[in-house]
Amino acid sequence: MEFIPEELLRIARICYQCGECTGSCPLRRVSKFNPRDSIYELATRGIDDDDNMRWRWQCLICENCYNVCPQGVDFPSLIMELRSRTKEPVNEELVAHRVLSQIAYFMTRFDKGVPVDFKGETDDKSEYGYFPGCLDYLDLFMDVGVNFHEIGDYALMLLNRIGIKPKLLDLKCCGHDALFQGNHKVFQQLVSYNERRIKELGIKKLIVSCAEGYLMFRRYYKLEGVEVIHIAELLSERLHFPDAERIHNHAIKVAYHDPCALKRYKIYEEPRKAIKNTGANLVELAHTRDSALCCGVSGMMNCNDTTKALRVLRLAEAEAKDVDILITTCPKCLSHFNCLKHEQGSESNYKFEIVDLVVFLGRLAMRELTGAGEK
Repeated sequence: MEFIPEELLRIARICYQCGECTGSCPLRRVSKFNPRDSIYELATRGIDDDDNMRWRWQCLICENCYNVCPQGVDFPSLIMELRSRTKEPVNEELVAHRVLSQIAYFMTRFDKGVPVDFKGETDDKSEYGYFPGCLDYLDLFMDVGVNFHEIGDYALMLLNRIGIKPKLLDLKCCGHDALFQGNHKVFQQLVSYNERRIKELGIKKLIVSCAEGYLMFRRYYKLEGVEVIHIAELLSERLHFPDAERIHNHAIKVAYHDPCALKRYKIYEEPRKAIKNTGANLVELAHTRDSALCCGVSGMMNCNDTTKALRVLRLAEAEAKDVDILITTCPKCLSHFNCLKHEQGSESNYKFEIVDLVVFLGRLAMRELTGAGEK
């Protein structure tokens, strides 16, 4: 048996096998994946071989199990630690899918961050910093009918509208995929650069529009004296729409998809409040907040029939509500939902638009809402 750190065994042993985790697991709906059995196997058998521990690479790390566990078993953290200790089996189908991981690796070799050519007013002396994440890289490598660059444009425009002229931060990748895939070496190199750069720039309030970026900077970075803010937190309080009643009377029906990366800090109400402030008719999907279904991406770990089945379930929930627009705050969710939407033979089944929160708000702010969301 491979040696297992006592802390991992402690986490596993406090589980009393109630099964709440398995009942809440999105992956369990479409596969035989079983968090309860996985914890039992770890606590009783340890790490015998890769075949017995293959579940460590299947977990979505979506936080659903952690949210319902009466014992507070942090299964997501356990999974990430196990991944860091062993090398993942080679999956040739995912080589192209994990291009962001490769970009993150190359960033550790060069003193250059992400592109930040976005439209709007900035101030190099501001205590606010806006980090757009890897939006332009998604535009290069995700051909799914989404203009990712406009997320940064609209984010900057909306920040200007509420009186903030931030510094645009050309940091390196936040390291989400590297960490979730178990590559601690690359992750720590990215963290070291970004922490140093944020300190050098004198940033006191770090704004992100990406759910994964929010999770990483808030939980896995040491940013003493820096407040990490998701843009929805600011817009929900400061962005107002004088014509909200008129918009509401036009009956734009929208739903919000909770990204897994925001579950740890319960960023649920802020995006919803920002949407309601526009006058849009917000309806809830069958599974929301703590119980929201994952899109199946999980740090680009898997892209297969199982994860596609999860996306089908989630979009079916939106279809059942007859929404005009499905909104999210995660570029990964946005890319993979749209991938399914535009897949050959699928488009006729999904009549609604799928957009990022700041794009939805930005279009309304500019009175340019068109297509499926206009009636």
